[in-house]
Amino acid sequence: MAPGGRPATRASTPHDEPRAPAHLDAVDVVRVLTVALVIAVHVLAQQPGGVTWSNGAPLIVLHVSREVFFLLTAFVLVYSYRGRAPSRWSTFWRKRYLLVCAPYVVWSVVYFLAGDEPLRPVGHALSGFANDLLTGGAGYHLYFLLVTMQVYLVFPLLRRLLAATRGRHGWLLTGAAVYQLGYYTAVQQGSALGVLTGRLADPSAYLPSYLGFIVAGGVAAWHAETLMRWTLERAWWVFAGCALALAAGVAVFFVQAAGLGQPPLVAGTVFQPVVVVESVAVAWAFLACGVAWQRRSAPGRRLVRSASDASFGVYLAHPLLLQGLLAVCAATGLTAVAQRQPSVLVTAVAVAVVPLIYLACWSAVAVTLRTPLSLALIGRLRRGTAG
Repeated sequence: MAPGGRPATRASTPHDEPRAPAHLDAVDVVRVLTVALVIAVHVLAQQPGGVTWSNGAPLIVLHVSREVFFLLTAFVLVYSYRGRAPSRWSTFWRKRYLLVCAPYVVWSVVYFLAGDEPLRPVGHALSGFANDLLTGGAGYHLYFLLVTMQVYLVFPLLRRLLAATRGRHGWLLTGAAVYQLGYYTAVQQGSALGVLTGRLADPSAYLPSYLGFIVAGGVAAWHAETLMRWTLERAWWVFAGCALALAAGVAVFFVQAAGLGQPPLVAGTVFQPVVVVESVAVAWAFLACGVAWQRRSAPGRRLVRSASDASFGVYLAHPLLLQGLLAVCAATGLTAVAQRQPSVLVTAVAVAVVPLIYLACWSAVAVTLRTPLSLALIGRLRRGTAG
């Protein structure tokens, strides 16, 4: 999803980044499917009637979307620069930060203006907006861009780590898993860990919250060919493992909601150890879908590539469309009607809305790609622009 995330195929210039390896069609599939999960989790979390049993259980599954995207971000970066470094890291950072920072600032303005915060007095409003820029608070999904910036910053260190541990990546993965499970457990339990206490209370926008996924994505990219071959040969094992992981996640939800008396909203939150397991399983299953599709000569490749290219813009724009849709429902009385219906029915309608939001945002992004606003709004150069 991250801008510029798809491995490029153009030639390098003397002071530019090195030529990237061949494009992986399977990664496009992973990206498109994960965007659908992102939209679904936001739609279901905001359905009329709030989070109940009917949408709380799906949410603990859909929440894996953020972790899958961080796995994917690290995978694409490491795969693109595997075995080679940019000729200048300053060039790498300048290009990457341009493609992230411009949309981050623009969409922070958009969501700040579309929010409920009063715009007067002006000084107070500007102070609030400045805080939103630092924390990603203008939109509930903008944390991803802040974490992406942090990933870009430490990417040279990640490459060195992967190179230094060559031949011992199994141990590196084990350490990443232990770290990630421990971190999510600490967040879930509300552990007081000295200076980390504040970060554990609101961990979404900080790289340490996802560091294990970043390392795991990097290791996967280092062994991309072996991983994809193994996945293709044992796809049904991957799917079976994913099914078991998702079943475990739903079971945890019901234990916490029914057995421990937690509200469904709390029982279905993202920072839970079982979500770590689910996230790896879902990412692997998505990859299995991608490599199987790629092996079948990737039918509809241009359509999937288009959706993949639009993914960052769809991610940025869909909460605004959802906000508008919810406002229309409230103004027309549909929200009140929905609140009187069985929650299972409301959840089913919410699920049906997901592809409509996806298609609407995808269409808008496709148009934007042909305008001078492309870089500012979706982090991609205007279609037809060199470089």
